[in-house]
Amino acid sequence: MESKVVDALNEEHLLLQQASLGNRTAFTSLYTFYLPKLYKYVYPFASFCKEDTEELLHDIFMKIWERKEELPKIKSFNSYLYRMAKNKLVNLHEHKKVKEKAFNYIIHHSEVSGNHADDNYIYSQYREIIHQAIDALPPKRKRIFEMSSYEELSQDEIAKELKISKSMVKKQLYAATRHIKEYLRIHADLTAFLAFCVASGLLY
Repeated sequence: MESKVVDALNEEHLLLQQASLGNRTAFTSLYTFYLPKLYKYVYPFASFCKEDTEELLHDIFMKIWERKEELPKIKSFNSYLYRMAKNKLVNLHEHKKVKEKAFNYIIHHSEVSGNHADDNYIYSQYREIIHQAIDALPPKRKRIFEMSSYEELSQDEIAKELKISKSMVKKQLYAATRHIKEYLRIHADLTAFLAFCVASGLLY
């Protein structure tokens, strides 16, 4: 079975063309061949975490399938995959740093009366108020914020996907962040408000 996949990749451009038209068999051939190689590359940089590695690779191939119409334009699918993996790894580490920074801020600045509060409970409360703030955004602004924060797309990628200018994306992200900051100032305690400011770079 594997040899057939390797042989098929001798005509990789044809597979990319077929996959771009929605041919799942062609896409599966590409996936089956490249997944093990990409896994070996990502795994050490994902701190040898199987869950993070699998999630990252899943996101990569899902994103490729969602944009399959662009596959024939790719000159080197191998280079394209590794470039995506590298960008995802950078985003992964940056995302973890932000979460850790915000979480540590909450833990070390919470005013606790009586027994020590459950750290996980505090963090869940923080996440809940953030979600409420995001849900209060206008639909378009919310979508752009989620694409940036949850899907970890760059401003260029968001602009391309939504067919708007990069400056518009930047403007919407800024407005979303300011809205969430103001929402937390009004609806949350000082701890959650400051934690978001630290995490989003609005306060250092």
